[in-house]
Amino acid sequence: MNKNNYKYSFTIFTSTYNREKTLSNVYESLKIQTFKDFEWLIVDDGSTDKTKEIVSMWQRESNFPIKYIQQENKGKYIAFNRGVKEAMGKFFINLDSDDFCIPVAL
Repeated sequence: MNKNNYKYSFTIFTSTYNREKTLSNVYESLKIQTFKDFEWLIVDDGSTDKTKEIVSMWQRESNFPIKYIQQENKGKYIAFNRGVKEAMGKFFINLDSDDFCIPVAL
């Protein structure tokens, strides 16, 4: 993507691996953001739990775009680098899979 033509102000990035029980922290905090010009980019680094199914449900109900990329387990730094390449936001913010942010974080 030509980085002069950003699609969003922010890309909120989360790499995850078997975190179905904590990933909802990020989702719930993004749902209540007062600033709405962002995407949530999730790179799943080979989860074997129900992460994919949970994210799929959120994609259908969410009021913000969620991009989900599943890849073979290669490690967090590879997932992070993939996120940087796939991001469509001007600014890139990393939230771990158990993070929560306040409604005015953006």
